[in-house]
Amino acid sequence: MRVFSLILLFGFLISCSDNQTFSPSEDIEFGAPYRIIKTSDMPTINNGVLNSRVGYSGCNPDHYFELKSNNDNSVSEIWLFKKTSQLCEAYFEEEREFTLSESILRSDKIILITPSEERISLK
Repeated sequence: MRVFSLILLFGFLISCSDNQTFSPSEDIEFGAPYRIIKTSDMPTINNGVLNSRVGYSGCNPDHYFELKSNNDNSVSEIWLFKKTSQLCEAYFEEEREFTLSESILRSDKIILITPSEERISLK
């Protein structure tokens, strides 16, 4: 039993490290399904603007996305909330820009959280 307790403690300590896989809190909602497409130059922050590429299905392009954030202890977590939901089989990829607030830009770290629970460090 003591060995089992030590294994659990060791597992807990490893899960607390900086390299852990992030599991978003239950507060984070991404809205309708979409994905962040990573390229050599996206997502990134340039001149206070988040530049990203999104992919989603629907009946037409230009679906509405809203930038959401959570600022805590000099770290800003940001994510996109997709408002539009359509049951169509077409697929669209689009580049999107979102102006970041001063409170986000002042953070020591900015992390983009994707619907697949990936954390992308932008700063």
